[in-house]
Amino acid sequence: MAHLASLSKEELIARIEFLESAAKVKSPTTTTTTNEPADITGNTVKPDAGPSTSTSTNGNQNEYRVVLDENGKPLRKHARKQLRKSEKPFEYHSHPTRHIALMISYHGWPYCGLALQPPLPGMPNVQTVESELLKALEKTRLIEGGKGLEGCNYGRCGRTDRGVSGHGQVVNLWVRSNRKLDDQGEKLNEIGWKLPQNPLPPKPPNVNMEQDEQTQQGQGERQGEQEAKSKKNKKNVQVIPKSDPLEYPYPKILNSVLPPSIRVIAWTPLNSEFDSRFSCLFRHYKYVFHLKPTPTSEPLDLDLMKLGAERLIGENDHRNFCKLDGSKQINNHKRTVLKAYFEGIDKENDKYVFNLIGTAFLWHQVRHIIAVLFLIGSGLEKPELISDLLNVEKYPSKPIYTMGDPLPLTLHECGYKQYPEDDTENLLLDWRFGGYDGPWNSLGQERKDELYHLAMGGREGFERQLMTATQQAEIKAWQVGGSLRKIRELLGPVKKDREDQIIHSVGGGEVSIGLNYKQLSERLRGETPEEVNRKWRELKGRPGGKSKKNAMDVDGDVDESGGGDE
Repeated sequence: MAHLASLSKEELIARIEFLESAAKVKSPTTTTTTNEPADITGNTVKPDAGPSTSTSTNGNQNEYRVVLDENGKPLRKHARKQLRKSEKPFEYHSHPTRHIALMISYHGWPYCGLALQPPLPGMPNVQTVESELLKALEKTRLIEGGKGLEGCNYGRCGRTDRGVSGHGQVVNLWVRSNRKLDDQGEKLNEIGWKLPQNPLPPKPPNVNMEQDEQTQQGQGERQGEQEAKSKKNKKNVQVIPKSDPLEYPYPKILNSVLPPSIRVIAWTPLNSEFDSRFSCLFRHYKYVFHLKPTPTSEPLDLDLMKLGAERLIGENDHRNFCKLDGSKQINNHKRTVLKAYFEGIDKENDKYVFNLIGTAFLWHQVRHIIAVLFLIGSGLEKPELISDLLNVEKYPSKPIYTMGDPLPLTLHECGYKQYPEDDTENLLLDWRFGGYDGPWNSLGQERKDELYHLAMGGREGFERQLMTATQQAEIKAWQVGGSLRKIRELLGPVKKDREDQIIHSVGGGEVSIGLNYKQLSERLRGETPEEVNRKWRELKGRPGGKSKKNAMDVDGDVDESGGGDE
């Protein structure tokens, strides 16, 4: 026994477990094999302390071994538990699933757009918002691994391009559920919740626990004072009412593995037929800009820009305010703009936001509109230009001009109410943050207070993280502006290098500088939509035919249901 005194506690535990495992082997013909140890990830390692020894029976694959880490020491209890858990197969179809919607906020500049893009041969995978979301969903096992977004019937409201952000993007998909049928929780709807395809067999009843409870009950009167007190405390713990079964807190789970530039801010159970794309009634885009784009330029005339924006209201043909794509084969470019207005968010620094709300949008439509409004605000064009570009008889094709920068643009809201100013409750979406999956918006304030920690559990810590990130970004912006403040303080006002320069904003802090300006009415014009569609069909060998992928759009439906602005 003297040799055991030099062993650590963990080594002693491993040795005891090994001896107990060996004692369970009843076959007289046993062999001792030497295996390379595995670390917590299951990979084999070769420690300096020597290999681990395991005992196995002939004809039986059961193996008892001491698992060592990279230093040759036995794994701790938590590491062994994690190893066993990682080796245990996960059966996704043994769990119920439910249809939910997620509201996602993301920064556009780190990614090559929102949509998942197929990898190109010999090229690295393209990093997009949906590629990161897919990795998070698979890592947390909320969707079946290897099936992609198509495997969970994923749908999005609007597609944003490279550099464009989203504050209120809505997606819907089927995910793994924590609820069980008849679990005494909130009522489950057969439209939005499904039983597992391959349910696990029920666990056998624990006979020992039932016998222990009966024994404790029979000996209750014969217990001493200290034991009676302990039993009383145990009984008090048992009578605490349990909360109703809860769903997985999907935002908290996903945010724990998503990058900080992508946040899931809310979720809602879907108990009726819903599609985030086709159920959407309006989309709200915001574009932030400064009235004075450069130190020497004149500020934009906001009144002229308002006059131009007013001409956008209503249903019009926006072919001259978008980028044409022959692969979509879109013949109908009419879109309805519900509201177009400006609001000041930091008037002291001349910072404003252009709001554009419509039922559907074309590709790059918002960025084309804001570019023309910048020309109007700079005094280079008149507000009447908006009406002229909406007149396809006067402008059958788009004059060549530069669209706005993507950085200031964000998809602010995906609306599922009848109108943006409608105050009625949204019956389709009932947002919450925590695992409570019952009705929320329709509850009275007293009942909401009772259920707050279930419906909003974890929100305080989440908002703390968001506020920290916001404050850090504001501090960094102040630091970046320090050079500009200092040079003005040191050297005074700046003057133009040339008085004949023409400067106008294109958004995102970028400007166009030249010595002359040509009116849009005098510029070269691109091809008409009919010409673009015809050339694409001829290139693909489909003269007069339709693209299989976008056959629906040829009939006049909205490309990306109007969500494909960027």
